[in-house]
Amino acid sequence: MGKIAFSIGTINFNWFGIILATAIIIAVAISWYYVRLRNEDPDKLLGLTLYSLPVGLVAARAYYVAVNWQFYAADPNEILQVKHGGLAIHGAIIGVLLTILVYCQKEKISFWRWADIIAPGVIFGQAIGQWGNFINQEAFGYPTDVAWGIYIDYIYRPLGYEQFDFFHPVFLYQCLWDLVVFSILIIVSWLLTKHPRKSAPGSVFLLYIILYSVGRFVIEGLRLDSEMVGAWRVAQLVSVIAIIMAGVLMIWRNYTLQNRLQLNPLGRRDGGSH
Repeated sequence: MGKIAFSIGTINFNWFGIILATAIIIAVAISWYYVRLRNEDPDKLLGLTLYSLPVGLVAARAYYVAVNWQFYAADPNEILQVKHGGLAIHGAIIGVLLTILVYCQKEKISFWRWADIIAPGVIFGQAIGQWGNFINQEAFGYPTDVAWGIYIDYIYRPLGYEQFDFFHPVFLYQCLWDLVVFSILIIVSWLLTKHPRKSAPGSVFLLYIILYSVGRFVIEGLRLDSEMVGAWRVAQLVSVIAIIMAGVLMIWRNYTLQNRLQLNPLGRRDGGSH
C-alpha cells in the first residue's frame, strides 16, 4: 500500500493523516458519550478538544524531534515533514495533559473528573493511530518467520537487517494491547458510575496511564527503531516513571478518599478538583 490515499489536483492526501484524523474523531466521539453519561457540559469538551489537539500534535512532534535530534540536526527541513511520520505518543500525552490542566484551572472544573472522561477515548484513538506506523513502515520489531510477520521494504530496514524480509508487527501488538486497555477502562468506568464512592476521581485516568505504560514497556523491547539513551530505551524509561507516578497518585488519592468517607460517611463525595 502506498502512502498517498488519493489526490485532488496537486494536493496529496496521505494515509497517515487520514488515519490520524480518524483516530481523533473517534476519540472525541467516545469522550462525548462519557460527557453525556456523567451529565457534564459538552461545550467544555469542545473547548478541551480545540485547545488540546494542536498542543498535543506540536508536543508529539517536538518530543520525537528532541529524542532524534542527531537526525534532524543534519537535515532541519525534515522537522516539519510530519507526513513522513514521527509523532511520539508520550509527547502527545504530556502536551494534552498540560493543556487540560490549564483549561480546567481556568474554567474552575475538575481536572481529575475530565481526565476520567477522556481516558477511554484517548486509548481507543491510540489503537487506531498505530496503523499510521504500518503505512509508514515504522515501529516494527525483530525479523521473524511467524505467519503474521509483515514485509518491510528494503529502504526501511535497519542497518544489519537488510537481508531479512519479514519483521514482527510491533504496531499491531500495541494496537491490540490498547484495545485491551480500552475494554478494561470502559468496564471500570461503568462500575464506578454505579458505585462512585468506591474510587477517587482520576482513578480511570491513572489506570489508563499504568496499563498503557506496562504494555508499552514490554512491547517496546521488541522494536528495532527505539530511541536510546545509552543502553536504555527512552520509551521504557518514560513508561517506568509513568507507572510509578500514576501508581503512587492512585494509592494516595484513594487512601485520602477513604479517610474522608470514614470521617463523614454520609457526606457526598466531592466532585471538584481534589
